[in-house]
Amino acid sequence: MSQPSSHTPNGGGHTGTAGGGAAAPNDGGRESPAMQAFFAARQRKNEHMMKMYALALCGLVALFFVFHWTRWLCVRAERSWRPLATLGRPFVAIERFVRNLLVRKVPGFKSAGHALLVTTYVVANVVVGFTNVNTSSKATLASRFGWLALSNLGLVIFLALKNTPLAFLTAYSYERLNCLHRIAGYTMFIWMVLHASLYTTFFSESGRMVTKFKDRSEIAAIVAGFSFLTVVLSATILQRIWYELFYVVHISSWIMGIVALGFHQPVIANKGIIVTLLVASMWILDRLIRITRVLYYSLNNEAKLYPLPNGGTKVIFKKAPARAAAGKHCFIWIPAVRKFETHPFTIYKTDSLEFTIKAQNGFTHDLHQNVVANPGISVRASLDGPYGTFPDPMDYDKIVLIAGGGGATFTFGLVANILERLHDEPHKSITFIWAVKKHENLAWFKEHLETLKSHAHSPKVDVSIYVTRSPVASQHHHHLPHIHGHGLLHQTQSRMSESSSGGSSPPISPTSGGSGSPDTEKMPQLPLHTHAQNHAVTLSEKDLEHGGGGVPVVSHHSNTAENTTGTESHHHNAHGYEHAIKPGRPDMVTLIRQAVVGTPSNQRVLVAACGPDGLMRVVRDTTARLIQGDGPGVELHCEQFGW
Repeated sequence: MSQPSSHTPNGGGHTGTAGGGAAAPNDGGRESPAMQAFFAARQRKNEHMMKMYALALCGLVALFFVFHWTRWLCVRAERSWRPLATLGRPFVAIERFVRNLLVRKVPGFKSAGHALLVTTYVVANVVVGFTNVNTSSKATLASRFGWLALSNLGLVIFLALKNTPLAFLTAYSYERLNCLHRIAGYTMFIWMVLHASLYTTFFSESGRMVTKFKDRSEIAAIVAGFSFLTVVLSATILQRIWYELFYVVHISSWIMGIVALGFHQPVIANKGIIVTLLVASMWILDRLIRITRVLYYSLNNEAKLYPLPNGGTKVIFKKAPARAAAGKHCFIWIPAVRKFETHPFTIYKTDSLEFTIKAQNGFTHDLHQNVVANPGISVRASLDGPYGTFPDPMDYDKIVLIAGGGGATFTFGLVANILERLHDEPHKSITFIWAVKKHENLAWFKEHLETLKSHAHSPKVDVSIYVTRSPVASQHHHHLPHIHGHGLLHQTQSRMSESSSGGSSPPISPTSGGSGSPDTEKMPQLPLHTHAQNHAVTLSEKDLEHGGGGVPVVSHHSNTAENTTGTESHHHNAHGYEHAIKPGRPDMVTLIRQAVVGTPSNQRVLVAACGPDGLMRVVRDTTARLIQGDGPGVELHCEQFGW
């Protein structure tokens, strides 16, 4: 059957599409049989392609599901039954090779794996958008793009669900899916703009614009379009400036948009309203589950608030939610500070549910001001959660925990959980690395620092603490040697000054700025002995090119805290801590490499980190290089700041 021309009133229209509206009337307001057949055929094609698109997305989820559970089975087999482990070795070798490539950071994405997934998703959208469709017809293309916008809207909401089934199926909880949620949101918006633009052009060329503006369904489409525009603008602009305002605008605009979308396509026979109702139902069900949790855990519950130095607040709950574990996070509701808001924070203690919160803007600032005025106050409070997925540390022989600043909330909680569950297992060891800007930040976790020193299993924990803005760094300067005629004292002072002016930059190794950074293992290292200390001075390539005139990276390494001597011991005693506290930024690349390289190939290593983006980039790239087929099994978990 030949298709009616897209340049005549009978050549297009919204009937049978996700766009809603009505076609050009013919014979008293009814479409001709030819037009009815054309719209029916177009509807079938669109529905078929959307089913193919849904199957493609389900296939991606199935791929992650199979990969995750096959890895889980291979690990269990290797530890329980050797003959079965032998059969799984080819898969393990392939899996490690793939992860070595995909875990690495690439520009614009968290990792190469994210980049590959996003590329696959975009390609799938383009293929579905332009396959089995008449590209010469503006109305037909607009119809297809409308369906794609609606389908992607469903994906956007599915990825935003806090209670997502993917947390169990693939071990990816909602916060790890947030980047995909944003990508899907932008994609949905692009299809919506193309859908609206093409239909606007088509109706303008056919002289029907005035008629369309009188149609209620088209007015609803305009409202929906501007609502979703506000959703996108709030995510790209407001979120960085004022998170609480962003959240209110984001959610209210989404509600307005989905309601208007229902009025834009109200006919059940056209199927668009069915998709809209399913999307809205997913979101409402998730909200009901969360509200129910908050109401349930508000019964006979309260939180005690204590001020901490340098803008910190300790929150201790009377009742803990089921399945609460250190390292996971909950949404906290404290109506005395915000009646209609919940905010996510990481659990770092579970025997009495405890959170440590750093004052920023909005809720955290007001919370801290409240507790400073009323230290030790008890307030009505509740929680929603816990959320988050991460590997069970007890499945690993060596655990490397890395934190920058407030990211220690995650790692302290994790190490406390590990120590509680440890038994007499001589092969298990923990490397704990924490870098902060100021000494005052150490007081936030003073109890945990004492636990790491006094616990029965503390000999298994190697603690390294770095203060990047050390006020007493000058105590060490007379011990530092000269290299190539340049005073290391002066150079170290310059480095300390640079780190002090870094704002919110994470305490990371200056030699490891990204995936293109030189590998410190291949750099010449000069062991210099001064008094009671051993300093491994690593020179960057720039230093070598300029005859050592650059700034060396000074790393202080010790197997245990007890091995630290000389000025470091004096330094930490002066501040009342039992652990050695080292000035300057840690050489994170070397620290991670030393922790992993010495592990036997039949053991497993977990590298878990939490902190700003710069720190995560270094940890991700360094760990990726250490995933080798003939080495130990290495697992990486990055707990990013922000949601």
